[in-house]
Amino acid sequence: MRFSVIVPVYNADKHLRKAVDSVLKQAMQSRFEVEIILVENGSTDGSPKLCDDLSADYHFVTALHREKIGAYAARRLGMETASGEWLLFLDADDALCDGSLHALYEFIRSFDRKAAAPDLFFYDYKKISPSGESIRTFPFEAGRVYAQDDKKAVYDVMCSGDLLNPLWNKCVKRELAHASLAGDHTIFLNHGEDLLQTAQLIDKSEGISYLDRVIYGYVTDNSGLSGSYHREYLDHQITAWERFDDFVAAWDKGSGCYKKILDERKSLTCSIAVKNLLMSDLKKSDVSERLKEMLSDSFYLKYACLALPKWASEEDAFFHELQMAGNPYKAMMGYLGKHRIKAFIKARIRK
Repeated sequence: MRFSVIVPVYNADKHLRKAVDSVLKQAMQSRFEVEIILVENGSTDGSPKLCDDLSADYHFVTALHREKIGAYAARRLGMETASGEWLLFLDADDALCDGSLHALYEFIRSFDRKAAAPDLFFYDYKKISPSGESIRTFPFEAGRVYAQDDKKAVYDVMCSGDLLNPLWNKCVKRELAHASLAGDHTIFLNHGEDLLQTAQLIDKSEGISYLDRVIYGYVTDNSGLSGSYHREYLDHQITAWERFDDFVAAWDKGSGCYKKILDERKSLTCSIAVKNLLMSDLKKSDVSERLKEMLSDSFYLKYACLALPKWASEEDAFFHELQMAGNPYKAMMGYLGKHRIKAFIKARIRK
């Protein structure tokens, strides 16, 4: 058995070696093989050289170089290139947990003598932040294969929250990964790509299972793509949501049973976009200009003032209240001024 570990790389020279090391120390197991595919795309730091160095040092590491194609296309390229029977995904600033590949191997082998086997399965992960660690699990029966009508349990979780969004908490059979690659060859996504790619896999899967073991370490420190302002954030999310809605239309069989929660999630997308902009270090005039653009966007106008999901954070709920103000632009710019004054005072005190 061979595992292919696909790593999209963009300006990740500070973290990449640690991520790759988490795989390397498991790659010498005699019961399975491992290949690591580094898909470097458009980096402006030392990532291209580091990828080449790792490829030169280890015969099972492949470095692919492309222009800036985005995380969505980078993962697709990795899927196309992979030679392993099973594919898994690793972000360049995260890590696989010790013993995880052996656990995946044993889980896959456990289906050898069973009537049904999965082509996709999820596993638990731990979220690592400056404030500590927390374990994230799934509400599925471990080892059960969800197929045909039973997949509704998966659709329910996929639509009701973001627990299933990431690609990195899944192991995928190569044939399923290739089947999911049809269409969208030119799409560029750095935000919302997990939602879309996971939906593609779930939709085409003939059997889904769950391994109740922590396999992955997700590091969040408010740096990188997921923790700062990016102008394209809302546009990319809109693209992902539009395509996701097409899958949901087939899953709910016209019942509209997921519409309310999905509308709430789209409202949350708007709140996160507002938060990222107001918390950025852009000049006030630039924030003003981009805020006006956002407030006039058709997606924003449709969803921003709807309710948030019950599980939304207090921070996101605060920014949602600004969206709900009688004059949201005035409320948001007023917050911006107060926030920056407080930040200035704190910086002066620290000096």
